[in-house]
Amino acid sequence: MPAQVPKLVPVYAHRFLPAGHGSHGHPVMSIWGTDIIYYGADLADYINHEFDDFSAHTPDSWNPRATVAFWQDFLE
Repeated sequence: MPAQVPKLVPVYAHRFLPAGHGSHGHPVMSIWGTDIIYYGADLADYINHEFDDFSAHTPDSWNPRATVAFWQDFLE
């Protein structure tokens, strides 16, 4: 099965973006073992949240979506 897992681009620590064609607008994911969560709706949102405005993500206004089918099974 490892050949079927989409490649990830490391961003910072255990934060990753899905790699591949049409790779803009993907959410940043935090992956630590089997714990996989969204950490940014896209790269710009992640950078803002991680390094600038820590309160940027409020439950009512933040709704990232997996853009690669494989990750949808883990995140939604």
